[in-house]
Amino acid sequence: MSAEVKRVRVRYDAPKVPSADAEHLHLALSTDGVRSSAAVRGEVVHPGVVRDALLTVADVLSSDLRFKAQDRSDYLAYLLKQGKQASKELWNAQKAYLDAKYGEAEQGEAPLDPVLSVTEEGVALEVFSRDESSYARLFIRAEALKDAQLVPGTTHLELSPEVVASLARIRSYRQTTLSIQPAEAGEERELRVPYRWVRAFSQVQAASTLPAQTFELAPVDLYNVLLTLRQNKAKTSPRALRYELVPGEAPRLVLEPWDIVLEGTAGVYQGDRPQVLRTWGRKRLMALSRLLPHAQRVTVRVMGAGLPAIYVVDLGDATLTLALSGWVDSGWAGIATFDLLAAGPVDDLIGRRLLERLDAGPATLAELAAALGRTPNEVRQTILVEMQRGRVVHDIPAGRFLRRDLFADAVELERVKYRDEREAEAHRLLETPEQVRLTKVHDLGADGVRIEGEVEDKKAHRTYQASFTLDREGRTVDATCSSPAFRRSGLREGPTVPMIALRLAYARAQAALEAARGTPEGRKLIRAETRTLVRRERGGATTYRISLDERQVTLRWGRRLDAMRMHRMFFGDADAARDEYFARLDRLAVKGFIDSSAAEAV
Repeated sequence: MSAEVKRVRVRYDAPKVPSADAEHLHLALSTDGVRSSAAVRGEVVHPGVVRDALLTVADVLSSDLRFKAQDRSDYLAYLLKQGKQASKELWNAQKAYLDAKYGEAEQGEAPLDPVLSVTEEGVALEVFSRDESSYARLFIRAEALKDAQLVPGTTHLELSPEVVASLARIRSYRQTTLSIQPAEAGEERELRVPYRWVRAFSQVQAASTLPAQTFELAPVDLYNVLLTLRQNKAKTSPRALRYELVPGEAPRLVLEPWDIVLEGTAGVYQGDRPQVLRTWGRKRLMALSRLLPHAQRVTVRVMGAGLPAIYVVDLGDATLTLALSGWVDSGWAGIATFDLLAAGPVDDLIGRRLLERLDAGPATLAELAAALGRTPNEVRQTILVEMQRGRVVHDIPAGRFLRRDLFADAVELERVKYRDEREAEAHRLLETPEQVRLTKVHDLGADGVRIEGEVEDKKAHRTYQASFTLDREGRTVDATCSSPAFRRSGLREGPTVPMIALRLAYARAQAALEAARGTPEGRKLIRAETRTLVRRERGGATTYRISLDERQVTLRWGRRLDAMRMHRMFFGDADAARDEYFARLDRLAVKGFIDSSAAEAV
């Protein structure tokens, strides 16, 4: 399943050298001549902004942060000539491995070319990186092009190195005319787009529909983050960018593992409760470096633990939306995170009516629910399905949904339901109750969480024991499994089916527990836990650590973790202890203390 690809035929003209003199530059770009007649022509009002925005999109498209094994064939050949202990078999095995992983078969797969959508409102360009970790959508308003000629449609735009070099020739002092036209000639070729890439693309879109914590940053705040990352190199985990949000106070940006605190300067947080939001993939923010001088404001949207963090950069004439998943190649973290985003069964009739409504123009979720006569949840489920099919896109800054066909034909849902056969098998095991059992979950503090469990495959009449440790960055740092796949190759082929099933079961259990905390019935199920709350002040931070253990509540507090005061309270029954425990948490939240234990458990 993971090797399946969608074949897309495209045709582009050969890149044209921009015609330029001291005062004028005419840049002609080619779109896919196979698909659509969408076209754009106009004089760019602010050439520097458009240039840097397009170059940023090109950087996101070409980014690939996956680990690449070093080719040691030449070194092994040298050792052979010197008579060293490097056998010819070892050399051949090394070369065969590299050819299989990074040879023609692997290089034949590629991400989809940028998707260009032209409407009367402007031009949108979407890209998704090769390593499935970064999504960008650039929207250039029609007002950014003087005497704009816009032919509506959706097609593909080529961003080859030659085209990128042409874009880099745009100068702010030179009048620039931009022409984007369908190819008239050129050789037709085939793109082999992996379905796993298509699935990850739709997952990022699906995540953007969730409720999010939203706050503002000034461009200089992001500049300070990037400057600090350039000046410091993290040698230990966690390597996260943490946002500490307290109502009525400016957001604080904390860089781990150094705990460097940067005060936000864009304004105060408008939420109703203090909280900590930890985000991953902070190095990918470097893609925004060239845009910061043009940025007017930055809006950050964080949906939750393990979900993408979305940065919306307002450039005046344009808006760039950058979503960072925090992992590469939709790996271990993505398996569990997006399982909770899977769309349920929907009525095909609602889907057709939804597309008909979006053909008439973009709409918000509330407007779609009113037009279709359905509840917002029903409409959202339909939107998720159409996103998987590649026919709907979320305009995050405007909060609207638009009709946009990722391919000329819709994607088959069965092709993108699971990432590969192992994930499909893990879901099959979870469908039967009691086949996947969590036996032990150990909180290792700064080292992460140790998960142990038993997976029974009644169909195969086999039972497997599996365990693994998730560090604070969500990575697997230690794992064992009794399955034949693990005994054969360990984790070199990725997590085994029992490990994936346990990871999914753990994610579902954690989601159910967090949902239950907000209800009186759910709180009654909590008999023992520990929460850590922090409030930053001038000169340091005050920390409270509150523990519930049956009929006992233990309170520790202070500015130094090695010299905290302690107060222990005993109650006649567990209900009274639980009421006092949650009452303490609520009072500290009102005083501006942030629950940092939730961030530590990610």
